[in-house]
Amino acid sequence: MKKRIEHILRERRIELGMTQQEAALELGMSIHQYQRYEYGEHRLANCPMRIGLRICEVFELDPFEVVMIQNKNRKK
Repeated sequence: MKKRIEHILRERRIELGMTQQEAALELGMSIHQYQRYEYGEHRLANCPMRIGLRICEVFELDPFEVVMIQNKNRKK
């Protein structure tokens, strides 16, 4: 089973011991904006590069892998 990026974001946030509120503050966005990414309402691959790179930095994710995961899941 392929993991969707929103599941990866949630798992990674929990691994890092962060709440959604803490993640949002660290990312400089509202909790509602962050939740849209974590719930899959907004695609990370389509967000502004600055936001996508910041999310990858905070969650220690490889930006290339994030985009590739979303592209693979999109082809289904």
